[in-house]
Amino acid sequence: MADYEPAFARLMKDEGIKLSNNPVDRGKQTYAGISRQFHPDWIGWRFIDSGDVPPLDMVRDFYRVEYWNKITGDSIKSQRVAEAVFSQFVNMGANAIKLAQTVVGTIADGKLGQKTLYALNTMDEERFLMMYCIANITRYHAIGMKDKTQRVFWPGWIKRGLSICQ
Repeated sequence: MADYEPAFARLMKDEGIKLSNNPVDRGKQTYAGISRQFHPDWIGWRFIDSGDVPPLDMVRDFYRVEYWNKITGDSIKSQRVAEAVFSQFVNMGANAIKLAQTVVGTIADGKLGQKTLYALNTMDEERFLMMYCIANITRYHAIGMKDKTQRVFWPGWIKRGLSICQ
């Protein structure tokens, strides 16, 4: 079964442990990928607002509760599949699960239930990762085509999408 710690370490490479505030980012101000816009009650904002850095354990715990547990990461057999779904779930929310469900052929409802989990655990790992990579890059392209202000994120998004199949 997949292990959270390496998934978290990989996520931090994708997100970076830094504070950012890009005016066109829909997440607005973020720290280590945690969006103040979408997670205004995260306790780490108190540290940031006082000029301090939140402890890494606080970031780690946040991602475990808010993302890893919601994709039942500990129940996914393949580490690579778990890391891909986890990272994309952080980046695009339920759409990441819908894309995974489309790839494995279950109902794309955005909720990772037992049928989707079974399909993830029985599909060939390489096949899933390649198809999921393409699905994510296609989604990123569609976002930029719909909203030109988001195209600034294409290079990072494409890199993130490609990392799925590497």
